[in-house]
Amino acid sequence: MKRRRRRRNLDFWGVDMASKSELQQRAAPQFPATFEDVAEQAFEAIAGTICGLQRPDPNVASNAMHSSVLDYRPTHSPYASIKRWGNGDERPVSKKDLEAPARMGIEIDGASFLLSKEHIQSDIKGTAEGRAMIIFSLELAQRLVSPWNGFEEDASSDLRPCAVFYNTMDQALMASRELSRLKKDARGDRNVLDRIYISWLGQGSLPTHMEKKRKQESTNGLVLVVKPSDYDIDSPIPNIGQPTVYADCIENLQRILFQASASSLPAIVISPRLTELAPLVQPITTHTYKTGPWGHEQSNYQRSATYGGIEPPVGPTSWLLRDLMPPVYVWIGCSLDIAGANNVRKRKLLSKPSLRSIAESYRNQQRIETGEDHHASSVDDATEYSFYSRLAMTQTSMETGHSWNIFAVKENASNEDWHSSHQFIGSSIASRGRPNSGIMKDVFAEWISHSK
Repeated sequence: MKRRRRRRNLDFWGVDMASKSELQQRAAPQFPATFEDVAEQAFEAIAGTICGLQRPDPNVASNAMHSSVLDYRPTHSPYASIKRWGNGDERPVSKKDLEAPARMGIEIDGASFLLSKEHIQSDIKGTAEGRAMIIFSLELAQRLVSPWNGFEEDASSDLRPCAVFYNTMDQALMASRELSRLKKDARGDRNVLDRIYISWLGQGSLPTHMEKKRKQESTNGLVLVVKPSDYDIDSPIPNIGQPTVYADCIENLQRILFQASASSLPAIVISPRLTELAPLVQPITTHTYKTGPWGHEQSNYQRSATYGGIEPPVGPTSWLLRDLMPPVYVWIGCSLDIAGANNVRKRKLLSKPSLRSIAESYRNQQRIETGEDHHASSVDDATEYSFYSRLAMTQTSMETGHSWNIFAVKENASNEDWHSSHQFIGSSIASRGRPNSGIMKDVFAEWISHSK
């Protein structure tokens, strides 16, 4: 009975499981496991969207087959894939179709899983997730500044200016220090790094040289906003772990996005968290869900929020967030915790992690697979451990079908070495939205049963 229920759930979500024979015949999606690889994929999705090279959005067709607007999925701008249509396509093109999208969003969740030992030893303070977002945003900014070869027909060697806005002044100061370190260590092109301008949302304005003046052309730059949130827990403040409320975050974000539009600059928002305002500061008339007084979240047409992954998502969706829906790129480092993923991540970053400390995660994995309890003596004497710690997933608008690709993260640990590998296990269709934890469990259980 459990197997039949699982099968119905997989069919509902349109999950395509990958068998070993199929993976040998076709190239399986690869999971980006470093800051450089994630930034490269995010850049390709952003540049492809601005240049009209997105793969056609499958939600356009699925929406046409629905009889109720309540079942509609958000779609990308028609311009985003305008260059992918054949010359014989006679679809009517409106003036709006020819307008490049002014705003877009990308979702990076669990960036701390990208950290390595050398990142931990850097001068960036704060939470692991906060440090990881600073490192990722600077990696992405370097790619956005550099020439877009392969995306623009008349790509020039000129560098674009990129204004990067962080949620708080503390984060902006940490990012400035990291940028200075990159310049000093010569780990990147100095000319590229000099075109990155760091600020924070509270400043409320673009750099003067990026503003469009009357009767002048735009600067061809970009605006990058990193994880705007009204309930911040990532800042490098002394009382780490104690969140700070920023009631003016939405107003500041709206001001920056308006100025970017007025100056004809594309604005990319990374991981907006406008849902984090605690219930204690909400009006009494609002519901008890963890959301802001204006309900900044997705509507009830899906089971898991696109940004942040809240289950179930709560609505209504603000117009500001709707401008960023759907994201052009999604990277989720931990979509399902199988065996204490966060503890595993912390132990991997130790200079020499204790093999005995890994036994608990290993036993958790054994309980999941067999349903039996394993005594400590059966694993404490082992010299090597191999277990699955979490599931991860990605989605990009540059892939046909915009599928959600799901990966199992396998930990291979010994006293001498510890490394992770990522195995592609299947994908789900875009029209169902971001997979929730329930379908993640079914996908992993089905894949484990077929792998034995």
